[in-house]
Amino acid sequence: MDDNKEMQIGVDECQNTVGLTDPELSLYTEALSRLQETLEEGQKTNNIDVQMMWMNIIRCRQIVQQLSASESNTFYSGILLQLETSLASHVDVLQKKISQLNSDSQPEHTKYSGLPSCGGDAASKDDSQKQQRRVAIEDTIITKGGLTFQDIAGLHDAKQALREAIIMPLHFPHLFTGAIKPWRRILLYGPPGTGKSRLAHAISSEINSSFYCVSSSDLVSSWVGESEKLIKELFQHATNQTGRSVIFIDEIDSISRQRNSREEEHTRRIKTELLKQMEGADNSEKADKIFLLCATNCPWELDSAFLRRFQKRIYIPLPDKHARIELMKIHTKGNKLDFSKEEWRVLGANTEGYSGSDIANMMLEALFRPIRDLQTSKFWKQQPDGRFMPVDEGTESAIEVDITGLPPDKVIPRHVVLSDFTKSVETHRRTVTAQELDRFQDFTKLMGESG
Repeated sequence: MDDNKEMQIGVDECQNTVGLTDPELSLYTEALSRLQETLEEGQKTNNIDVQMMWMNIIRCRQIVQQLSASESNTFYSGILLQLETSLASHVDVLQKKISQLNSDSQPEHTKYSGLPSCGGDAASKDDSQKQQRRVAIEDTIITKGGLTFQDIAGLHDAKQALREAIIMPLHFPHLFTGAIKPWRRILLYGPPGTGKSRLAHAISSEINSSFYCVSSSDLVSSWVGESEKLIKELFQHATNQTGRSVIFIDEIDSISRQRNSREEEHTRRIKTELLKQMEGADNSEKADKIFLLCATNCPWELDSAFLRRFQKRIYIPLPDKHARIELMKIHTKGNKLDFSKEEWRVLGANTEGYSGSDIANMMLEALFRPIRDLQTSKFWKQQPDGRFMPVDEGTESAIEVDITGLPPDKVIPRHVVLSDFTKSVETHRRTVTAQELDRFQDFTKLMGESG
């Protein structure tokens, strides 16, 4: 069979399981034996006993379900769930093969009849798939991180809007009464690398409720109908949590582009389900349970129905001069830089048009230059603490030696200087073009607001 390799992976996963009781070990042993027998049978070129293979996999599924019910370790529980799903697919394949054999014009004694019932197999499969979806959604919940709004330079209006929408309703619910309602859906848009995702992650540090960080890969499945179920499971799971949950969907344009008559049916169903869930979150029972935050680099590609449902559409622009200087200080706070205010202003002016990620890459290159120079340095001077630092030729008390001739733990780089940053600016260019910025500004004039 073509699926033997996948089945062998299941065997290997079972063999790697440790910490078993004697009854559990006997169950694993039986399952491994039956899987091995099935693998060997499937490798035959003729006279394949399909019924025996089918019976073996049915029994293995029963064993895996029994083991899953008593497994407390989430890692092994996940492995068992994957194995049970894989076995379910093999059951379907073999059932189709048996039906095909029975429908062929063969002698009566060669047909397979009286096959045992799976005992609620369809219901069991549905429960398994639902559990798998629940696990997939729970994996998107992130714990409170160390990133805060103070670690993000600039973007004061965007921070204020997010505080009003998420943080204040959680801390001061009595302020939102009558017609005063907190924002429920906000779209962040702007060039790549400007801090949209960082803003979302900073929110998780400011609240104590559940925070779902979702991408299109978490919601889009290759199985027909599964994507819609994942989207529904996401919103249902968030609604059932204590307090107000936050759902952050990054790159929302990947699943909500403008609809057209030529798109595939399953793509349209995904968009329809997402719109339905967004609209359903507005009813009286769910209005205070879910806050939806989305981010995109291409807001003009979003379908108008999605754009209309966002109460605020905030433009996250490139950092201004002051924000760029703050970003550079943030990225070098672990390094001692004795720069004057004028030197920082020079760096801020030289990085006009740089995004936050551009600045991060540029700063890393600048900080790495002293380490790179160690490889070509020929003259060294021993410091009072016994370590060696590279110096220029002719420096008093300098010794001439390659880095390989020095104790590795005694080598230290020279200090970072302004020229390291200016050279790094020359090699690391801006990645956002003027044409892209014009497009964002035009969109903001029509449908957005500055952040």
